[in-house]
Order: sequence, then C-alpha cells, then structure tokens
Amino acid sequence: MENQVRESKFELSVLGAVWTAIFYTFIVVVIIGLLWAPFSLMIGAVYRENSFENLQNIQAVMGLVGESILDIIIIILAVKKAKKMSDNNFRIKYLGKFNYKLLLSVILLIIGYYFWYQSSIGVITDKIPLPEFLEEAEKEMELHPYSAFFSLVITAPIFEEFLMRGIILAGLLNRYSPRKAIIISSLIFGIYHFNIVQSVNATLIGLVLGIIYYKTNSLILCIALHMTNNIFAAIMGGATEYMGYSPNIISFSAGVIIFIGSALLFFRYLRESDAETKFTMLESKENKKWSLF
Repeated sequence: MENQVRESKFELSVLGAVWTAIFYTFIVVVIIGLLWAPFSLMIGAVYRENSFENLQNIQAVMGLVGESILDIIIIILAVKKAKKMSDNNFRIKYLGKFNYKLLLSVILLIIGYYFWYQSSIGVITDKIPLPEFLEEAEKEMELHPYSAFFSLVITAPIFEEFLMRGIILAGLLNRYSPRKAIIISSLIFGIYHFNIVQSVNATLIGLVLGIIYYKTNSLILCIALHMTNNIFAAIMGGATEYMGYSPNIISFSAGVIIFIGSALLFFRYLRESDAETKFTMLESKENKKWSLF
C-alpha cells in the first residue's frame, strides 16, 4: 500500500527537472523562431500599405498574442504530463494559505530584496556586458513599451511560476528534502535565464519564491511576488535612466530593513494562518460530533 501511494506522486529527479525546463523552453524558442518569422513576414505583406511604425505595432501585438497562447498551451501540456506521471493525482496548488496579509508581506519582501540586491550584488553584475540577444531585446522593448510591459509583468511571471514552482518545484519536493528541492529549483530558474547578469538575481529570487511556495502551497503568492519584482524593476529602471537614481548605502540599508521586517511579518502571518486552520478543523470536528446526536 505504501509503495502504491509513493508511485502515485508526481516526482522529478534533478535530471528530470532540468529536462522539463529545457524541453518546454525549447518548444517556445523553436515555435516562435521557426513559425513566427514567416507569420510576421505574412503580416508585413498584408499590411504593406501601412506606415512602418503601424506595421511594427501590429507585429508587436500579434507577437504578444501568439506568445500568450503558446504559454497557455505549454502549461496545459506540462500539467497533463504531470498528471499522467502521477496516475492523475497531480494538482496545481493555487491558493493554499493565501490571504491578504501574506500577500502584503511578500510584496514588501520583494521590494526590500530589490533595494538590497541592486545596492550590493547588483552593483557588480551591472558592470558585466549584456549578451547581444539581451541588448536587442531591450531595444525592441523600447520600441514597443506597452507590449513589452505586458509580457514582463503578466505573461512571463505566470508562465514561469506555473513551470518553475507549480510543476518543477512541486515534483522535486515529492522526491527530495525541502531544502534540497528549493535549492535545485532556484538554480534551474537561474540557469533558465541563459546569462550571468540575470541568472544570479534569478537564482536568489528563486530561493525566496521556493520558500514561499513550500510554506504556503500558494502559486498565486509566487505569481504576485514575481509580478511585483518585474514591475518594480521596470519602475526603477526608468528612475535610473530619467531621474539619475543610483544605488547607495541608504538604499542598501533601507532594503535590508524592509526585507527583514517583511520576512518577520510573513512568518508571523503564516503562524496565524496555521492557527486559524487548526481552530477551524477542531471546530468542524466538534460540529460533526454534535450532529450525530
């Protein structure tokens, strides 16, 4: 009986987790690279009478729509695969211990983390030259800021959290200790970004996201944290470019204080949530006892 229960769980080994990340990322790259280019040319032929700027905007919107649809399809395929591996016992853990106090604490947590990171490790990583593909991506984002913002703030966080925490980390947690599973998943998340500048930051954020997912079983909280990070990074990027903001000892100290304070709040609210859950379960048991009479 015990072996049957163990076999019904969705488990991933380290190689399995790496392969899952590579496989579904490969699907995105191949489909966008091989199929979107001809489709983009077709759009250009259809709307050739429009101005170049309008044509570029149309292509950007269509690319965003195509990327969103592709992300949804990949998530569905990944979930189906996980269910098949677990005899249909796999479920995405959406809410878990979600509440608005925990939501507020994780939002503050990531803001504190941003100031701490950018005022310490980020000072070093920002001096590393960006890969050519990232420089081209940034130029493309400047040309189409609205579609780029939607992609960074909506589609990317949702897709990455479903894949990295909802599927990969969930599978690792069923096979390894929580500490090992969280570290492995965060390393995969860092490598997933394919460049040293983003990988260091993504690995550290992956650790935070992994702990939050493990403690709360709430993918919604992880998505909210990821979205907040991307939004805040975009805002501070603008502040750096147009307002001359630069990290300093004050931003570092503020980041450390906010990060530690919000972490303490997070664990406090988590204990409160656990206590409320236990009380509700005891109350439910008492009600069932009395209903028998």
